[in-house]
Amino acid sequence: MLSDREEKTAGLGKFRLESLSDGIFAFAMTLLVLDLKIPIGHEGDLPQTLFGLWPKFLIYLVSFLVLSVFWVAHHGYSHFVKKTDRWYLWMNLLFLMVVVLVPFTTDLMGDYPHNPLAVMIYGININAISLTLYFQWAYATDKHRLVGGELEADVIAKGKRRILIGFVFYLCAILLALYNPALSLILYTIIPICYVFPSQIDSHWTHFHD
Repeated sequence: MLSDREEKTAGLGKFRLESLSDGIFAFAMTLLVLDLKIPIGHEGDLPQTLFGLWPKFLIYLVSFLVLSVFWVAHHGYSHFVKKTDRWYLWMNLLFLMVVVLVPFTTDLMGDYPHNPLAVMIYGININAISLTLYFQWAYATDKHRLVGGELEADVIAKGKRRILIGFVFYLCAILLALYNPALSLILYTIIPICYVFPSQIDSHWTHFHD
């Protein structure tokens, strides 16, 4: 049985994991804006052209908010993680792989907002982020593998539940795209806004120390 001091120092450190994750999120968020450009040959009527871009601006805002929500969640869950191991590192890389895909699926949905497949692919991308984050949290907390023995089972369960609730709502939005892509887009907009507000697990962040 490891002492508290040994438990904090055993395993791999998490500094480089967090640094890479922050960099990837910043990169993905920056790429989102590259799709906001004036079409060649439409510079003459600038006000009308800018107004015509409002759907892409909306989708950009939604995707930026989605990535922001996942960055906050990843930051929060990482706060409980005291150390990492090889499997956790690879799981985090898989998480980042689907994060950096968001600019592509955002661009696809921005170009084809009325196409059910394009709208569904966007939702599948977001749910892939949810699943990989869930598996990271489940792996880290299984038998307190990477989080330390003082983390309560209730906090672990709340973390899982918060991710799965979002997954279910995004799944509904994906299926809704088959019927009405516009309604699916509305749901894509509402879901991340709900996650801006603090949840039950947020109060534990300020009372838990590495």
